[in-house]
Amino acid sequence: MISRFLKFFLAYLAMGIALNIFVPSSFSEEEEEKVLDVQVYLTKKQAFEIAFPGADKVDREKKWLTDEQKKAIGDLCLQNIKTNRMTFYVGKRDGIPMGYAIIDHEIGKSFPITFMVVLNMDGSVRDVEILVYREPRGWEVRYPSFMDQFTGKNADTDYRIIHSITGATLSVRAMVKGVSRATAAYKVLYLSAKP
Repeated sequence: MISRFLKFFLAYLAMGIALNIFVPSSFSEEEEEKVLDVQVYLTKKQAFEIAFPGADKVDREKKWLTDEQKKAIGDLCLQNIKTNRMTFYVGKRDGIPMGYAIIDHEIGKSFPITFMVVLNMDGSVRDVEILVYREPRGWEVRYPSFMDQFTGKNADTDYRIIHSITGATLSVRAMVKGVSRATAAYKVLYLSAKP
């Protein structure tokens, strides 16, 4: 039977590893890539202030996907959609929608990148922000010089036009995949659903 002290010590050690507190300095480059390096750039509240400045409220809209919707979204963004639900946020001022946002995750090299895509009512991208970045490399994707490339793009955009960043190729691919999926989902779930 494990003593209470040993349980506490193992839990403390696991938490330290998860938070990147105990990281030996002798990691090889390959081992370094597997280290969780959490960088929180925006909280959800801060992200919504950027997405919907002056909004009275932000409503959450959960969309349960049918198989037909999954296929339609996947066909638009050239991905296999496995999730059963997507959550959109709509910022409102005086009861009038200001736009939509989706907070999503996409794997970079080893860990998920948490990001927000802000969409205008017509489905074009207004903004893209990184909320949490967990990789030791590739964080340059959060710079405006990269993110601004998404502005004005929509579900019909050929996302191969997005310029990559040397040393951040997997993070770039993750962001392109995430933004194209968000615009495709908005088109299928909102624009195509209108009478």
